[in-house]
Amino acid sequence: MVNKNDLFNTSPEEEQIVANSDLNSSQKFNLESSYQITYDALPHESIEKLPIPVQSRAEELHELAQTQPLRVIAPLLDLIEKYPDVPVFYNYLTAAYEMTGQNKKTEAIIEEAYQKHPDYLFAKTNYAIQCLRNKTPEKISDVFDHKLNLKLLYPHRQIFHIAEFASFKAVMVLYHLAIGQREVAKKYFNILQELEPDHYLTKTVKHQLYPSRFRKFWGKVENYFTNLDRKLDRKIAFLEKDDIRKRYSNYSKEF
Repeated sequence: MVNKNDLFNTSPEEEQIVANSDLNSSQKFNLESSYQITYDALPHESIEKLPIPVQSRAEELHELAQTQPLRVIAPLLDLIEKYPDVPVFYNYLTAAYEMTGQNKKTEAIIEEAYQKHPDYLFAKTNYAIQCLRNKTPEKISDVFDHKLNLKLLYPHRQIFHIAEFASFKAVMVLYHLAIGQREVAKKYFNILQELEPDHYLTKTVKHQLYPSRFRKFWGKVENYFTNLDRKLDRKIAFLEKDDIRKRYSNYSKEF
C-alpha cells in the first residue's frame, strides 16, 4: 500500500527509457541523478513570492474550483491581470474553463499560458494535449525541448509533485502513441500505472493505449463514416463545379 506522505525515487525502468532514447551524449540522463515524487503540497516558486493574503486567496480559489469552477473564473482573471508573472493562475483558469465547457476560452488560455510561461510544466503539458487534439503531435518534441524526462527538463529540481509527474507521464504516453511508438508509450504507462494506478490520468491514457473491443469496433465505424463523408464532400464539390460549368455554358449561349 502506498503511503502518500512518502517520497518515491524514479524507477530504473524510467531511466532506461531515457538512456535508450534518441538523444545525443550530452543529453543522456545520468542514472545517478534521479528525482523524487511527493504527495505533500509543493507550491510553485511564483506563488511563494506573493503577499500572504494573495497566497491564501489562491488556495481558496483552487479548492473552490473543484466544485464550483464557474465562480472562480472572474477572480482568477483579476489575479492574472494583477500578477501576470504567476503561471499557476493560468493553470487554474484553464481547469475552470474546461470544467465549465468553454472550449474556445480553454484553448485560448492554454495558448496564452504557453506563450507567456513556456518553462512552466503545466503550461507545457496543457499545450501538448492541445497539440494532440489538433492532430499536430510533431510540435510536442519542441515543447519539451526534446527532453523526455523531468530531470532533463528541470535539472535543478530534486522533488516533483505527483500531479506534475502524472501529467508529464500521461502526455508522454499519448505523444508516443500518436507518433506510432507504441512500445515506448507502454513503458511510460507502466511507470505511471505502478505509482498511481487509480489516478484519473492513468485511467484516461489506459483507455487510449488499451482500447476495449467495442472501442476498437466503434473506432473503425467512425473511420468508415469519416472517409465516407470525405468522399461525399469531394463528389458534391465535383457536381457543384460541373453544375457551374453547365450554367455558364447555357448563359453564354443565351447571351
